[in-house]
Amino acid sequence: MADDQERIADLEAEAIILDEELAALAAEVEELHATMEHRSVIEQAKGVVMSKMQCSPEAALAVLVAASQRENVKLRDLAGWIARDQDEQS
Repeated sequence: MADDQERIADLEAEAIILDEELAALAAEVEELHATMEHRSVIEQAKGVVMSKMQCSPEAALAVLVAASQRENVKLRDLAGWIARDQDEQS
């Protein structure tokens, strides 16, 4: 009987640990989805800069990073504004 209770307690503790790990993994997946979304917006903005400045992808990213730092805004926000502006002009 005591062995059964000890086994149940061990399984409950393991379930709690697994639940915490699952929650952490779900948060990581959510963060990765957001990162992928931001990356696509940044890639769109790079394409706009490349087209307008006739430069390489690396140079376009450098332009975006410099503008982001100069304006003190997140790169993803700056890229979003550029991408939306380009969509509105199309």
